[in-house]
Amino acid sequence: MKIFCFGLGYTAKCLRNELSFPLSHFSGTNTSKGDLLFNGKTPLKNATSILRNITHLLISVPPNSEHIDPVLYHHKADIENMPNLKWIGYLSATSVYGDHGGGWVDETSKTIPTNKRGILRLRAEEQWRLINKPVHIFRLGGIYGPLRNQIEVVKNGLAKRIIEKNQVFSRIHVIDICSALKISMENPLSHKIYNLVDDNPTAAADVLDFLCEKLAFRTIKGIGIDDPAVTPTLRSFYQDNKRVKNNLAKNELNWRLKFPSYKEGYLDILAKLDES
Repeated sequence: MKIFCFGLGYTAKCLRNELSFPLSHFSGTNTSKGDLLFNGKTPLKNATSILRNITHLLISVPPNSEHIDPVLYHHKADIENMPNLKWIGYLSATSVYGDHGGGWVDETSKTIPTNKRGILRLRAEEQWRLINKPVHIFRLGGIYGPLRNQIEVVKNGLAKRIIEKNQVFSRIHVIDICSALKISMENPLSHKIYNLVDDNPTAAADVLDFLCEKLAFRTIKGIGIDDPAVTPTLRSFYQDNKRVKNNLAKNELNWRLKFPSYKEGYLDILAKLDES
């Protein structure tokens, strides 16, 4: 198995560390240094030779308004001509569903994105689905895990506990993303879409309350969504309200969550922090 990642970021690096099956090659691009530079504005140098023997291709580069999907913009022909390619994984986001008034959505639900992030994600998905290769799209909830979580902002007093009635978010621990990707890579199907989220859509304020309890901090005072302290970017995440189902990934991939809710995930992170 020879894996190449366009965008060797948080999830891709975790996947590299989590791989346990026989592996002969794992590499990926970055935006600032090294031989494998790809910033979305210019092509990856020597892409044809780099990709020639790759069997599994992971895409975690975000879309942009200029090129929609920059990987396809620069390297569609290279990818379509990869002779050994068995699997493409595209990391998308549940923002493609838009707002469903707090109702449940699955992979068959309408995609009605309400913000630019979701619109670009959906357009990028559509581009990848036209590729004549086995494309697997993974719609991820809010990603958290070691080094990417709310613990430090709570400790530093910088967390904003926003109160928006009946608002929930679906999230996913990075280790659970990696386990689903591993299963899919080992048994490639054709043109599949999976939601990767945990079992417990929850208000962001509830997560902060849980962390304050475990850290023995006072509960953070709540503020409304229209409070001046809430930035426009942060406020935009509250446009969508939905509960995302993960049944398809569980049933088709036999995927089992190590962290079925934020509680198990954060308890694991906190325990490891105590050990270090």
